[in-house]
Amino acid sequence: MIGEATFHQTPYHGRNLDVTIDESEHFEGNYFLAKKPVRGSKIMKTRTLFLMGALAAAAFVYAQSQRTLIINSKTASTDVRVIQGKAYAPINDVAKALGLTVSLKGNRYEFVRPGGTNQMSGLSGKTGDWLFDGGWRFKVNKVYRTDTYMAKNDYYGENEFTAEDGKEAIIVEYSYRNGSKEIQPFSIGKTALAGKDGDSWTPYSNDFPFDGNRYFSRGVLPGAQADGALIFFVKAGFEPKDLVMTVGDLAGYDDAVRPKKPTVFRIAVDLE
Repeated sequence: MIGEATFHQTPYHGRNLDVTIDESEHFEGNYFLAKKPVRGSKIMKTRTLFLMGALAAAAFVYAQSQRTLIINSKTASTDVRVIQGKAYAPINDVAKALGLTVSLKGNRYEFVRPGGTNQMSGLSGKTGDWLFDGGWRFKVNKVYRTDTYMAKNDYYGENEFTAEDGKEAIIVEYSYRNGSKEIQPFSIGKTALAGKDGDSWTPYSNDFPFDGNRYFSRGVLPGAQADGALIFFVKAGFEPKDLVMTVGDLAGYDDAVRPKKPTVFRIAVDLE
């Protein structure tokens, strides 16, 4: 045969390369072998360099595809690209990992929570998940009913909590960890326990190492963790669905990670 022969689908790490060679060569497996001498060494060197460059490019693309984004200890995306030293991941993957959806409004992409505009937006998860807003890590450990709760931290002698007639106590035990570089207090803002029936209850009290009041903690060292418990008095038979908790005091946040507004943690909960 006279002229050029074109071979397609050259295997290399599961990817296809299109390579064109002349009649003086033939293809075996992953290698090119010469049937007869080819004039001059420059042609062979050029072809060799071309092939090596193509294979290197394929290897680079293959390596790029292996980068993974982890959010809250779970795989959020396996399609992470590094461009000029910066890592990028699809915003749809990030939104899904946070329990949100992406809304395009004009030239702005916005993360929104499914289910309408009446719900408070924020970081979402379930019991046992660590959530991180750049300043605080927060986790709900367990949720349970009880007749009487004895506080672990003395609050001016008010340490025993018993629900009134017709109500019962639900306790939400949680942990918080300082994720910033500075000592900061953990301050609880607007918080509620939302029920499966659409009703919601605000906490009667809070039990943690307080400073001044029940919802403002002592300073927490960078990386240090403390525990607390929210005390809710609810109607008998109430079935909780979500804890919606606002971290309201941002004074201690590191400037580099300071949120623009209070963080809302929404955690799906189940009674033990």
